Amino acid sequence: MTSNRIWIVLGILFLVCCSLFHEVMFNDYLFLTQDSISAKSVKHGIEISTEEFDQYSFWMPWMFGGIPSTHSMQNISEYYFPHHIISLIKVIGLPWFWNYLLHFLFCGIGMYLLLTRLKLDFFPSLFGSISFMIMPWMITMIAHGHGSQVMTASYIPWIMWALINLKENPHIRSTSILALLIGLQLQRSHIQIAYYTWILMGLYMIYDILLNYRSKNDVDLKFLTKWIIASCIGFCMSLWIYIPLLNYAPYSKRSISDGGAAFEYATGWSLHPYESLSMLLPSSFGFGELSYFGYMPMTNFPNYSGIIVILLAVLAFYNNSNKIKYFLLFLSILSLVISFGKYTFFYGILYDWLPYFNKFRVPSMILILFQFSISILASFGLSNLINNIKLGNKSIFKIACYCSGVILFLASYRYFFYDFSLSKIQHPAVNEYRLEMIVNDLLFVFASIITIIIITYYSLKRKIPTKILASACILISFVDLYQVNKKIINPNKKITYNQDIPIKNTSYLNNQFKPDEIIDFLKQDKTKFRVFSASLSQNGLHPEHNNNRFTAFNIESINGYHPAKLSIFESFNSIDLLNRFKILNVKYLILLNKIPEHPSLKLVKSGNYYSDLTYKNAYVYEYLEFEPRIQFLEKINTVTSKEDGYKLLNDPLFDISKNSFISSDDSENSPELFFNSLSEITIKEYTPNKIIITIDAKGENQNQHFVLLSEIFFPHGWKISGAENLKILEVNNLLRGFFVPNGINEITLEFKPLDLKYGSTITYFSLMIVLIMFITSFIYNKDEKL
Repeated sequence: MTSNRIWIVLGILFLVCCSLFHEVMFNDYLFLTQDSISAKSVKHGIEISTEEFDQYSFWMPWMFGGIPSTHSMQNISEYYFPHHIISLIKVIGLPWFWNYLLHFLFCGIGMYLLLTRLKLDFFPSLFGSISFMIMPWMITMIAHGHGSQVMTASYIPWIMWALINLKENPHIRSTSILALLIGLQLQRSHIQIAYYTWILMGLYMIYDILLNYRSKNDVDLKFLTKWIIASCIGFCMSLWIYIPLLNYAPYSKRSISDGGAAFEYATGWSLHPYESLSMLLPSSFGFGELSYFGYMPMTNFPNYSGIIVILLAVLAFYNNSNKIKYFLLFLSILSLVISFGKYTFFYGILYDWLPYFNKFRVPSMILILFQFSISILASFGLSNLINNIKLGNKSIFKIACYCSGVILFLASYRYFFYDFSLSKIQHPAVNEYRLEMIVNDLLFVFASIITIIIITYYSLKRKIPTKILASACILISFVDLYQVNKKIINPNKKITYNQDIPIKNTSYLNNQFKPDEIIDFLKQDKTKFRVFSASLSQNGLHPEHNNNRFTAFNIESINGYHPAKLSIFESFNSIDLLNRFKILNVKYLILLNKIPEHPSLKLVKSGNYYSDLTYKNAYVYEYLEFEPRIQFLEKINTVTSKEDGYKLLNDPLFDISKNSFISSDDSENSPELFFNSLSEITIKEYTPNKIIITIDAKGENQNQHFVLLSEIFFPHGWKISGAENLKILEVNNLLRGFFVPNGINEITLEFKPLDLKYGSTITYFSLMIVLIMFITSFIYNKDEKL
């Protein structure tokens, strides 16, 4: 393979990306949805906090009363080695989207190298490269704010290439390359996609063992051993992310219900087997947003695979001696079955028995392996088609016709048996649009397949060169995927909420970080408090769940969005709302509607407020029963279970000073509480990672006073110092509290988890091992080829 070919492929892939992303690559636009806004707000908040306090915020007090950042995988791009190089694009003035563009190109080149490693020629390899790179799944993830998924998925073809390279060349250099790629993929930190990549590697190793067994050969222990070594080193390269994560996981909401997310919660986005028709006809169940009428709660796109890709994937099994096709067939079937989630018993088995599998949501996400496998199979199919035509084998044409007939029949089925009854939206205009989409897609499917069949026929007759056939397959497949992807990027505005349209002018993001009248009002208050934002309807208050805007300004809120928030905070949402306000130090309510007079609320401000990408008039109500961030308790009670605690918390007469509680286990080792109303307590210094408290506890020398700090209890990483026998206890099933001795003391609480230090040490040590292995390979294996 010449380097010229690589540059040609890279140029073609760049042009393909330009055709899809030119608005965000060269113009003043970007992909901006609720998910991406939430992530950017967290990043912005951490950046301004780091600048103000001259230290990175490992603890974020601005969301849900407090949550760790690195441990919960928020804003962890800095832990991804290539990020520091890619960040140079900012220096030269390119939009940040070029970060994702580089990963798209990286993915495409990786797929091309993999296919050439599998002995495919230029055109089939180019076909597979383009097909996988612009699969609708990839485009949707980048358009809707899930860039880490795309960047993590871009390593899949590279890791597969490195695995096969290690099989063929089980040398130290091949081992180091595989280790590096595994480590970088894990660093990119989308665990679920990385987990599926490990499933891919594990299945390939099983396939290799079975292949050797069938051929009556010994197990390739050298290959197996070096894969294990590479996997271990690669995993260790990512431990500055995953050690903290593993310490956090038992406390996240995904650990509720016997060590994993509740099954219904985890399988909400299961692909119904019937809905797999969308792989053949993109609009089989609408096209996401308001037009969707499938079995998922909602979606933004169809799991379309490309009609030409499907057709050629079937042809991969005709007259092809490469046994890897069976591995790819098994992989595609297995990933498809797993994507069915709750609709099959098999997912339940994996959920119960496969380590950490029950931490994941969205079973349909594993379709990335399906798309990966059929893209490779389609490349084999195109190669088979071309080779058999060159040999004058007419049977390949008959098989192509039969397969086309079956595919067209299945695609047509949806037209004759469509059913819009599953959709909550039954407006005649929407149903008319749904049917129109089905008809248009069906016409395109027919036109595409018939065109390929005609060109194949004339190519077999030697009237059209096979290069024209190959080019036609690439072009038609590209047009097919392009028109689907453009609908994802620029959906029909008649069936899409304005805030859900992915592509927007950069001014929308600028406004997100620009103070408005409400933000200015809140920033003027220098006391320690939290806010609660909501809208009002006939059914009551609806909290703003997908908005981390307050985080961007370091304003502490009990709202926000995080896919795996702390479980104790999630459970606390069952508590009476006004009691939540008391316990969580809420001082202001930001409401989008005026509310009737309430004895506990006082209107103190109204003005412009930027929410859901638009300016609205909002009202700030002061909560008159506001409780301070820190206080002495008059009494501390004991409960034997969290359920008993929640019963106390739901009492409308709950008094923090007198009714707060700790667990019976903590109570057994605790001293008797003493209270003196003349005691004083203040927060002397407050930064995200450290709180310094000045205490003047008045009483006798032996007295112990109890301090309640309205900060979220997290048992890992917080240290307390300043007096003897200090210990942080969980109070009211949510907050921190501790006994303090009589007298004047300065108590310091600092978030300084050792796992961050140990993880970093292991990561850098592992990187050194990889580099030493790679450099050593040139010294002792000078003739070894990559």
